[in-house]
Amino acid sequence: MIKQDIWISDLSHTAAGISAATFPLGASFVFSYAKQELGNDFNFRLFKFPKHLSEALKEQTPKMICFSNYSWNFELGYKFASIVKQASPNTITVFGGPNFPTVPEEMIELLQKKPNIDFYIELEGEMGFVALIKKLAEYNFNVTKLKENGEKLLNSSYLYDGKLIHGPKERIKDINNIPSPYLTGVLDDFFDLPLVPMIETTRGCPFSCTFCSDGSFIKSRVFRYTPERTKEELHYIAKRVKGCAELIITDLNFAMYKQDLITAKNVAEIQKIYGYPDIVAASGGKNLPKRTIEATKIMKGWTMDGAVQSTDPEVLKSIKRENLSTDAYKEMIKFGNSKEGNKTHCEVILGLPGDTKKKHFESIRFGIDNNVNTVRMYQAMLLAGTEMSSMKDRKKFGLQTKFRTIPGCIGIYDILGKKHSVVEIEEIIVGNSTLSRDDYIECRIMNLIVESFYNNAMFEEVFAMLRAIGVSVMDCFIYIKEHSEIYSERIKEIIKSFVFETAEDLFDTWEDANKYVLKPEIVEKYIGGQLGTNELLLHRVLLFNEFDEMCNLMFTSVTETLRQKALLTNAIKDYLLDLKRFTIMRKKDALINYERVFNATFKHDFEAIQKAEYRIDPNSFPALEKPLKYQFFHDEKQQKYISDQVKLYSAHAIGLGKLFQRADLRPMFRRFTMSQITAE
Repeated sequence: MIKQDIWISDLSHTAAGISAATFPLGASFVFSYAKQELGNDFNFRLFKFPKHLSEALKEQTPKMICFSNYSWNFELGYKFASIVKQASPNTITVFGGPNFPTVPEEMIELLQKKPNIDFYIELEGEMGFVALIKKLAEYNFNVTKLKENGEKLLNSSYLYDGKLIHGPKERIKDINNIPSPYLTGVLDDFFDLPLVPMIETTRGCPFSCTFCSDGSFIKSRVFRYTPERTKEELHYIAKRVKGCAELIITDLNFAMYKQDLITAKNVAEIQKIYGYPDIVAASGGKNLPKRTIEATKIMKGWTMDGAVQSTDPEVLKSIKRENLSTDAYKEMIKFGNSKEGNKTHCEVILGLPGDTKKKHFESIRFGIDNNVNTVRMYQAMLLAGTEMSSMKDRKKFGLQTKFRTIPGCIGIYDILGKKHSVVEIEEIIVGNSTLSRDDYIECRIMNLIVESFYNNAMFEEVFAMLRAIGVSVMDCFIYIKEHSEIYSERIKEIIKSFVFETAEDLFDTWEDANKYVLKPEIVEKYIGGQLGTNELLLHRVLLFNEFDEMCNLMFTSVTETLRQKALLTNAIKDYLLDLKRFTIMRKKDALINYERVFNATFKHDFEAIQKAEYRIDPNSFPALEKPLKYQFFHDEKQQKYISDQVKLYSAHAIGLGKLFQRADLRPMFRRFTMSQITAE
């Protein structure tokens, strides 16, 4: 008997860099489980990059070709499925993943728009995939006969004669029955690719956030792999990883359960033995901050997150979310900022149901006033399969949406000898019944200000001073936002460009966006980075290139904010003048002129101020009688670090924007030493 070929793909766009540079973990679970349950009856293959799948299709056509479906790769998978169907109508096409509606009417609409999908597997893919193959084998892989009989398939849906055939839903209760794709060697080839390993230790989420596809009730129960399996997988990965310093833990609430501390200890063990990973990416739990702190103490490299999304009670109620108490949040962030801990960040989403300009600003203020290192501000996306994307929520909260290209998710690919342009389009919220379009733009400008002036310690020295005298840093950002008359002409140009790309580079419908972007002359600009970039990161780099003007804006806003609060003394004025020059010496062109040495004279003892972590009150820390001369420089270690980072992300503005977002800039700022005491 001839074995049937079944191919599984978790594709990533690659034309503008690898859009999802991670191991195909979810697809590999489906692959591993199918091999276990179906023995050697089929030839299974697993793909990640379009090029590899395209090359394989030139050699042969599988009996069944399957694609994972996420917002960042759906159209890419569907393009391959459509071309294969055209060349081989009897090849069976299967899709699966969270990017699928949960309302029957919306399922029908999507499957009608995408007629080249034979079957869609919902929920967890492993059991549904095996059940589908077994049932197809009973029909000798005759799809028409199976559908004519109206077979209801586990965790699967399909259309027949315009009618939706919807099978029963079931989750795997013992996920340890899924063979490890690492320990069985399924993922061995992917260690040779520029991808980040991922590991799953739990499945499920007890929370019901309406903006998340994992917020549905059926996914609320949490299942766990054994600690022994996880430990073995970690060692397996650490022994084989090449040129990658990161590990992603895909759990939705890591460090919320006591068993997660065992995982943290296992990560710490491989860090000690193999020196890997330097960076651990994991989404922290929504409660039990003490356990999160304990996990952070055990392993290195995990940035503690504070994903509040919003701090407003009405917004949180609208999205069915509960946040940590303020005291618990402060405790976690305080530890994360300590020498024993790691970096911290706070996530805020703009445009959620019930959101307003004031509420959004206060959510940002909450993170800043609690001294997080970084505030991540996102636009609310309407994802298929989420409650927030349902027509019920759209009408209830008056959600106003637009469509745009997902940055980096575009390309021209060779499929069966022809070039095909593909783009992924997302739907974002740009207003609601409580957030006008104008207020939305105001919030986005504030996002740019915070991203540029606050994140990555850009002006941490002056912020430390403000906190020492009891002033909220957010007040200074509001001053910058409300006083455009202090902007230079270049700053005005950058803000205007940002507003245009935020508000105008959007489309009313998916079809309009897709049609425009895929014009030959336009798609090349998107691939080349002239269009379709992450406007927040791009314009942050443009502002950084005008660092003198950034300093003027920042220190003017601080001065005027203190004046309004009747706190601007002569001692503070003198200190701000010195601190502004000090900041420019350390940070201007720090990623370009890193071999150059600067000398400057100051009235304040910045070595002592640095030891105090810049948290001083200038009124009780007066200027010196004799000025001090300082030298600013990058040491050899810094120069190498900067060179490596710039090479990694390239000197292009888009690449540097990613560098600013992902890397720690503090090791890139110039060091300083006292060179001599000058004569009077």
